[in-house]
Amino acid sequence: MVRTDDATGDSSLTDLHRRYDGAPPREALRVATLGGAVKANALRRAAALALNERLAADARLATARRRAALPARACLQDGWLARLCATLAHHRNAALRLRLDDANPRPTDQRKAYSQ
Repeated sequence: MVRTDDATGDSSLTDLHRRYDGAPPREALRVATLGGAVKANALRRAAALALNERLAADARLATARRRAALPARACLQDGWLARLCATLAHHRNAALRLRLDDANPRPTDQRKAYSQ
């Protein structure tokens, strides 16, 4: 059976199951099922970005609702509002970091690649 670089599906799963006596490692199975390491990492990053964007939107909405429910004097001392603001900042920063990494991919460090 000849396998090219872009071939996925049965041949890669068959090769994976031949390589291990028991169940293959989860990471290797995920990569084989999704069609290679590049595609698997792209899907993982897209899922992480979508999750952080959704969590940031939820935190923004919760912050707005909490702020609207409080009198102006109580906002600075409200612990729950501070926690919601910190959560919002965290998820916005995580989403921004993922977007910037996708826009400006870092070149791989060849010293690390040869040391393995």
